[in-house]
Amino acid sequence: MLKQKLCIWFACCFFSAAVLAQDIHLDVPKGKVLLTLTGNIAEHNTDNGLQLDREQLLQFPQRVIRTETRWTEGVTEFSGPLVRDILAAAGARGSAVSALAANEYKIEIPTEDFKSFDVILAIQKNGEPLTVRTKGPVWVIYPWSEHAELENGTYYSRAIWQLVQLEVND
Repeated sequence: MLKQKLCIWFACCFFSAAVLAQDIHLDVPKGKVLLTLTGNIAEHNTDNGLQLDREQLLQFPQRVIRTETRWTEGVTEFSGPLVRDILAAAGARGSAVSALAANEYKIEIPTEDFKSFDVILAIQKNGEPLTVRTKGPVWVIYPWSEHAELENGTYYSRAIWQLVQLEVND
């Protein structure tokens, strides 16, 4: 178990360094802001924290998750950046994030989830941009079909759609 945790830790450090080394521009967004990061973060591009538009989210390496969900029929393909990459780029330090949806639904997600699993901020579903009507434009997606232990109410409740803010907490 310790060996597995160390491997995950080293992988997270490697991926975080790789993301920060890429040509990712986190200047003030030019398009509509889809996500705002606040709280315990080092990087800011506005007085309100780190705000990201679709084009900025697309600058990150895109991960594809093919999974079944409670809200879709059959296997669905979701794509978007890994949450851990976004948090690394923001210089986030904390044990949890408070995720807030457009309808004010709020859920606390331990950052350990993002280290242990390839959780993404889905911005596309089956190759099409997510919209408010399709639970977007940003939807937290876990790789349920890859990890049986994720198929329970705890992780489904963390799959917040219409995500607008992540507040990093100690």
